[in-house]
Amino acid sequence: MNSYRKIFKRPAGRPAKKHQPLDVALFSKGTHVFCDGACEPNPGAGGWAFAVYQDGVETTCAAGGDLETTNNIMELTGMLRAVEWAAANRATVTIWCDSMYVVNGCNDWRKKWKANGWRRGGPNAKPENSKVMNLELWKEIDAALESAGALVTIAWVKGHNGTAGNERADELSLIGRQQAIEASADSRGEDLDAQFRGIMAG
Repeated sequence: MNSYRKIFKRPAGRPAKKHQPLDVALFSKGTHVFCDGACEPNPGAGGWAFAVYQDGVETTCAAGGDLETTNNIMELTGMLRAVEWAAANRATVTIWCDSMYVVNGCNDWRKKWKANGWRRGGPNAKPENSKVMNLELWKEIDAALESAGALVTIAWVKGHNGTAGNERADELSLIGRQQAIEASADSRGEDLDAQFRGIMAG
């Protein structure tokens, strides 16, 4: 399992300094959470994020990243963190995601996998065809959704289609990716400094 590093979280109730109003009437009332993930190259450095909108205004966001990951892992992590936020806040929300893999997995596939002992393809499937990819993340998402119960609805939104919440989550995921890259570079620099000091001391 990769170690996910949250880089920031705005406290609930504190508006973003800058925000776009949600540009689709559907999203202007109630609580809507947009999640996303990014990875470039894939596999490679990636980021995840979610942004919470209350009555059309961004109130909370979080992001993080990993230097060695995949796009699907980042998409799943964005969803997991969004569901965890909803469960912790006991909020009735719709979580929007532009990955059909994640949306279908949350709404349909995970229930079948779970009923089948977290395997794909039914009891007669060959072992090489029955493995659920990113299994530990799916189990975490399943537990979080079970905790949230009927409070959370998972829905698909078309990516890069002008929906402000989706565009915001995409932007944040890229910030998470960049922060992971910078943190790794800083760490390497500290290691080199330590090695240099050791050489000089010797």
